[in-house]
This record gives sequence, C-alpha cells and structure tokens, in this order.
Amino acid sequence: MSVTSAAGGASRRPHLLAATEEEAITIVNRWLHREVGMGLNVESATFDPDIFCWHLPIHLAYGMTGSLGIVGDVYLHAATGAFHGAPSAEELRRRADALAAAHGITE
Repeated sequence: MSVTSAAGGASRRPHLLAATEEEAITIVNRWLHREVGMGLNVESATFDPDIFCWHLPIHLAYGMTGSLGIVGDVYLHAATGAFHGAPSAEELRRRADALAAAHGITE
C-alpha cells in the first residue's frame, strides 16, 4: 500500500518502531530485563501525540507481592524507539532496592 504525499507522488508509509501500546511495552520491558535485571516491568503505555512518545511507568513487582509501586518512568519515541528521560539502570536499581526495603523485602 502506498500513501500519496503532499507533493502528489506516492511514497512508502513511515515505519514506526513502537506503533502500538504492546510494542512500546515490549521494547521497554526487554531493556529493563537486560539492563536492570530486577523485578521491574511496565504494564501500560499512554501515547502523547504532542511529543510523539509513549509514556510508560516502571513498576517494581514480585510474584509473592504483586506491584509495590512505581520507581520511575520512561518516554519512548514511537518512530525511533529512542528513550527520553529514562533513569539509568543504576538509578532504577537504587530506587527498586529502596522501595523493596520500605516494604520489608531484602535480598
């Protein structure tokens, strides 16, 4: 399928790395599991058309407790897949440790 451009010619449709909520969640969860390696995950994403980014809150969750709370968030650009405003892996680990300790969970 082609799309007619403003100039009147046919062009290819743009490719989006995160066109859906599910794709955005998959990208961020993959990064969290590879780079942070703790019980962190994202469960939902909200698209902001003004900045063309998905907003994804990052939860700390364990099987025995469920979600303990949000330790950060990330904005994921829908077209490029670039992260904007994401805490570093080290900062997320620090926040997760502090939240777990506040709930009486230690390693």
